[in-house]
Amino acid sequence: MNLIDEINKEIAQMNQEIKALELDVNAPTDKVQKPKRKRGRPAKVSNEIFVEMWNTALVNGSLDSVAQALGITRASCAVKASNMRKSGHNLPQFKRGRPKKIQE
Repeated sequence: MNLIDEINKEIAQMNQEIKALELDVNAPTDKVQKPKRKRGRPAKVSNEIFVEMWNTALVNGSLDSVAQALGITRASCAVKASNMRKSGHNLPQFKRGRPKKIQE
């Protein structure tokens, strides 16, 4: 055997030892693993609460009343409703325009 063959043999042994050490380091432990965090900012209002508030405001409320009750802006309230409609939630839209005056 020449010198190059001996060096390659030693390198192969070192690689095997390194792989064995890496497996021991990554072995599962008794600790409970944390779930992976989701990407993006967490929602200020949960979907269930938003749907409930939206449906109650449809009867005699407005977009402003929903936004004020949830503590978010009017624009973010409208965007959240639109995104939830796209994802499959059943959120009817408010009637357009201002309410009619009641004549006595």
